[in-house]
Amino acid sequence: MEEDVLKGKTLLVVDDEVDLRDIVASELEFMGAKVFQAENILSAQKILMSNKIDLIISDIRMPGGTGVDLLDVVKSKDVHVPPVILITGFADITNEDAFDKGAEALLNKPFKLDDLIKMAVRYTSPVEERFNHGTIETRKEIKPLNGEIKIGRGGVALKLDTHGTKYEIGEIVKFNFDYEDKSFAGEGICRWFKPTDQGAQKATMGVEFMHLTKETLDHFKEFFEDSKVIPYIPSLS
Repeated sequence: MEEDVLKGKTLLVVDDEVDLRDIVASELEFMGAKVFQAENILSAQKILMSNKIDLIISDIRMPGGTGVDLLDVVKSKDVHVPPVILITGFADITNEDAFDKGAEALLNKPFKLDDLIKMAVRYTSPVEERFNHGTIETRKEIKPLNGEIKIGRGGVALKLDTHGTKYEIGEIVKFNFDYEDKSFAGEGICRWFKPTDQGAQKATMGVEFMHLTKETLDHFKEFFEDSKVIPYIPSLS
């Protein structure tokens, strides 16, 4: 990956493991970012109070408070709400719960630094770049049931009639639905999937937006900017 891909971005790395924190911070700095480090959520809060942070990368398990606690603190702020990537080496939280809390991503240890860098670049990119990757080859189209939709700043939770179709986590899906007075169309990744009846004919799904059509992207920009504390992929429950 090219150097300086994170130039002009200010990131915060929160982890009580000094060695891992230093490695991650050094790599982000090599990519051009300005990086603050914190060993716990109290230190992180102090940094957030006096600096505009473009992205937070936080471990979940830490003394004195978890990364999920930090996420709750960030969402409660009445100022700029940065994206958050949560990192864990344990089964601390499900994908659905992490996204519903407002995290942009849940990264499991051990992870590749290159994968983290790619995430950092994507989640600090302007809306036009983040959701405009070109049409993705898809195999399945989803159509939600009327009124069973919630949208967050980076994804949608919906209820659908599967008609017996099986969906896998990580699978690319195509969507087209109306929300309030707008139409949303594009492609995304299935991040969680839960059957809601015994025959699995109905289910709820969380979809991360990857590509939005130009029309969708145009009206989504305003929605995105106004959704500072709306969860990333909200739960329907």
